[in-house]
Amino acid sequence: MKQVNGDPDTQNILRFQEGDSNAFRDLFEEYKKKIINFCYRFCGDRGIAEELAQEVFLRVYKAAPRYRPDARFSTWIFRIATNVCLNELRKPRYAYRSESLDAPSTADEGKMSREIKDQRPQPQDVLESREKDHLIRQAIADLPGKQRAALFLRVFHGFSYNEIARQIKSSESNVKSLIHRGRKRLKQELEALFRER
Repeated sequence: MKQVNGDPDTQNILRFQEGDSNAFRDLFEEYKKKIINFCYRFCGDRGIAEELAQEVFLRVYKAAPRYRPDARFSTWIFRIATNVCLNELRKPRYAYRSESLDAPSTADEGKMSREIKDQRPQPQDVLESREKDHLIRQAIADLPGKQRAALFLRVFHGFSYNEIARQIKSSESNVKSLIHRGRKRLKQELEALFRER
């Protein structure tokens, strides 16, 4: 087996290259929730997120023979996930999205059950909370794809600027700029939205 930097995920992909199918299963188990959540943050639909995650793992499976351990495996798989998500965002259905305030918000379900045990929320509080969540999701959805990808990879997954640069095929300075502009734009949009309420 090739020697690598001790990253167990890199070890697994190299074992898979050598024919160990259990190694791929281990990678799948390690990353499936992370990749589904990453995709969900992009598209906002659980079913589509699961389909995108399947596409990511299919691409990982097919590209595994070409993997080289010059970066962590997590950097490589999230580069693939970013490309899959950016391709998804180019589809016509994302040109304009609206969400009904009457529709149940799946993001609140787990939180709501915990709140009910502690104290029953008032209907107005629930409506305001869902409306705020909707505004935040909409502001994030309005970010350009690469800004959104850079922010998600940094904030939710803790990747370094260098790793993100590899994942979105950009320079490190451009990644810093994307993240800075994305945060600034989110702040401005959210301040404006909440002022209007």
